Amino acid sequence: KTIRALAGQGHNIELVVSKAALYAASLELEEDLSSPDSFIKSLPADIQEKISLHRISDVGCAIASGSFPTDGMIIIPCSMATVAAISYGIADNALRRAADVTLKEERQLILVPRECPFSQLHLENLLRLSKLGATIIPPLPAWYTRPKTVSDIEDFIVGKVLDALKIPHTLYPRWGLSCKE
Repeated sequence: KTIRALAGQGHNIELVVSKAALYAASLELEEDLSSPDSFIKSLPADIQEKISLHRISDVGCAIASGSFPTDGMIIIPCSMATVAAISYGIADNALRRAADVTLKEERQLILVPRECPFSQLHLENLLRLSKLGATIIPPLPAWYTRPKTVSDIEDFIVGKVLDALKIPHTLYPRWGLSCKE
């Protein structure tokens, strides 16, 4: 949904997909997403056009360089292994190197952590990243929006990510516009 929302507003997407993300998505979406290419092919053609794919093993890809301009970086979902690696400056793959560069260049880094509950170690790593300038957006529903479907909850989470990047959207109703006391 995040990719669809960004592409739908004309944003180009520099995409890195880890093997673990593909595995989880395959299980959760019940689709064969055995490679990043299969993931991209599962998207509509107009969205595919907006995506540049970077291989996870390519630490020399464009987004791994501070001279490559980006508006920011979103890691959604973000595993606790990735949180830990980024928080300690371990830039051993394209995703982690791009996150390291994003922090170094003082660009917006948004992490949507994939874990529940958080251990003390998870919280310490997330706090370290927050202190370094990352924005942490746990995928929590907002009940004031009165979600009726899982899609409504997803829209709220993606909307909060877009809010952090200051990208206008209408994915969820704003506080005060949907609530009755």
